Amino acid sequence: MKSVFLFFIILLSFFSVSGQEVTSFTGFWKTEYYQDDKEITRKEFTALMETNSQVNKYWRKSKTNETLAGITLLAQLGFSVWMASELIRDEPFLTNRDRVQNALTPSIGVITTGIAGGIFLHLSSNSKKKAILTYNKQFDDKTTYNLVPISNQNGLGLAIRF
Repeated sequence: MKSVFLFFIILLSFFSVSGQEVTSFTGFWKTEYYQDDKEITRKEFTALMETNSQVNKYWRKSKTNETLAGITLLAQLGFSVWMASELIRDEPFLTNRDRVQNALTPSIGVITTGIAGGIFLHLSSNSKKKAILTYNKQFDDKTTYNLVPISNQNGLGLAIRF
C-alpha cells in the first residue's frame, strides 16, 4: 500500500497546471497588457490571442473596428477643417447667415463621423473584452498548483504551491 501511495505522489510531482490569465488596462497613451502579474508586450499579447480560433475571431473583429474608428475620426478632422474654413472665409458680400449655411454640410459631417467613430470604438472595446474573457475562460476548469519537492532537517517531502 505504501508503494502505491509513493507512486501516486511521484506521478503527481510531474503534473503541474498553471493558469496564465491575461488582462489589459487602458492608459492615457497606450494599453498595458499583463499575463497574471507580469507585464507583456502588445506583440506577445497578440500572439496569445491568436492561439485559440474563437479568441482570434473576437480579436480580429476588435482590430477591424479600431481601424474603422480611426478612419472615421480622421474624416471628422477633415470635416472640422472644412467647417472652420467656411466659417472664417473672408468675403465681403457674405452675411453671417450665408456663412452658417455654407458650414451646415461640414458640421453635419463632423457630428455624423464623430458618432460613427464613437460607435466603432465602443464595438472595438467590447470585442477586446470578449476576446480576453474567452481566453481566460479556458483556465476556469483547471486547478492552478505545482508540487514542489522540499527538504529540511526533518527529511524530504512534497509541498503544494498554489
